[in-house]
Amino acid sequence: MIGSVVHLWNFGTGSATATVDLGSSRPFLAWGSITFTDSLAVYDRDNGSAIEVYQVDGVTQWRAGDGGDHLGPANADSNLRPGGIRGFGRRVTFRLRSFHVDDLEHYGVGCVLTLD
Repeated sequence: MIGSVVHLWNFGTGSATATVDLGSSRPFLAWGSITFTDSLAVYDRDNGSAIEVYQVDGVTQWRAGDGGDHLGPANADSNLRPGGIRGFGRRVTFRLRSFHVDDLEHYGVGCVLTLD
């Protein structure tokens, strides 16, 4: 097994991405976790953040949620992607984002563990 961790941070830009390259295609577990959130104003219902397994080998992952105040219609890129998956591939891209960029700064980590 090989383990990789990537750190992400977002300072009022809306989103950040980081990719883990496993060197060759292989089975893996990938998950993300927000490790710190700093509310720059008032932490209220307009605030929110997510870390997602956004793409595997350039293919955007299935949507885990859509609609509401901060997400888009069914095919929008702004929809939530899964926070963790079991998959197969070489490059795993994580996305950390804020739903109200004027109020939040946050940090997160993306972790990938190979299963071979």
